[in-house]
Amino acid sequence: MDKGPSGSSENLNVFSKSCWDISQKDPNKILTSNKALDNHFGGGIPLGHIVELIGNSGTGKTQMCLQLCLNVQIPKAAGGLEGSALFIDTRQDFHPDRLLGLAQKLEKQYEHKVPEFKAVKMLKKIFHVRCPNMVQLMATVFSCQRHLADHPDIKLIVIDSLAFSLRMLENGAQRYELLLELHECMRRLQRQHELAWVVINVLTHRCFRNQFRVVPALGDMHSHLINERIWFSGSSQLHLGKTWRTSRLIKESN
Repeated sequence: MDKGPSGSSENLNVFSKSCWDISQKDPNKILTSNKALDNHFGGGIPLGHIVELIGNSGTGKTQMCLQLCLNVQIPKAAGGLEGSALFIDTRQDFHPDRLLGLAQKLEKQYEHKVPEFKAVKMLKKIFHVRCPNMVQLMATVFSCQRHLADHPDIKLIVIDSLAFSLRMLENGAQRYELLLELHECMRRLQRQHELAWVVINVLTHRCFRNQFRVVPALGDMHSHLINERIWFSGSSQLHLGKTWRTSRLIKESN
């Protein structure tokens, strides 16, 4: 048998993993604090996924992102990941007081099981980066490799919002090219590090056959590159699906 340039048959190990092996591996997941969503995901948002939150302003998208940044820190003794999070803020609308309120509620929820799980400690494990323009957003995402090397416990990266900076670009071809570069970098980081991405998108109007429809921004290619899309409605309902017409109601959000 040809053992290859390394003098061993180690390279043949790529064929040693079966689909059964993959199915038996229980991926780590981040609780969403919404029972219906957690049931759908089988215990929370899986690491290795890109999940998009979409809806109009004030429907709860940022609230869920903040909650996820806290939930990823739930100690292993309580069934959590005991990780940390990176929050990339393109809208410059990050409110620490809002995050502290959520952290205090989570502290109270776990005070009997893990009394050392304190709100102040939670805030210290969420890294915040302001990216007011597309250049800084690209630079931040591309530099995540170095940041993850220094902080390997990061299991969640949030971009609030992905569409905000991209839509400032008037050149459609440039916008499309930069979006693909971002997705390529995000996927590469997922392969190298076990983490989840949660990105926020917005709704826009597009003309189909002389009729305007409300659709997600960033285009069809983007929708194919994400794993899950969660729709937030003004009636506090959550839907899952790549398109609104094929989405299904999960449950009223908590």
